Amino acid sequence: MNFLEQLVTEWYKYKGYFVRTNVRFGKRREGGYGGEMDVLAFNPKENTLVHLEASSDADNWDLRREKFAKKFRKVEDCYKSIVGFDFKKIKKIAVVSFGRSRKSLDLGSDVEVLQIPKLMHQIKDEVRKLDPRSSAMSEEFPLLRAIQFAVWFGDSGSYD
Repeated sequence: MNFLEQLVTEWYKYKGYFVRTNVRFGKRREGGYGGEMDVLAFNPKENTLVHLEASSDADNWDLRREKFAKKFRKVEDCYKSIVGFDFKKIKKIAVVSFGRSRKSLDLGSDVEVLQIPKLMHQIKDEVRKLDPRSSAMSEEFPLLRAIQFAVWFGDSGSYD
């Protein structure tokens, strides 16, 4: 699992989702699998499944679009068999590095594109509220905890 997948995993767990990573699907008779999902998160309150694919590559957007479309398309018929129960809806999210323009980031109407800077701002805005001296992020979330400490002490400039 790469850094970005780990960060997304921690963030969704922190937000109350049940999370699985590197989920294989489409077992083939000749061996192996048809594909693998980076992160699969379930929100029981909303009965929503979230499929996240995370990539910080520097490929051009035509190649990225093709790669993401293939990853999301291959698993479409497997979600229910993977989780083993019905869910109300599925959200597909591609977490990506920078694009030249917002228009270039279009991956289709059923895939939300979340750029890394926006994800980092969401995380930063949430953990900024938590004083690590009294409300330290759980050790279960080492990346979120590091961000919490960096934001808190970086913003305050205080070492006392």
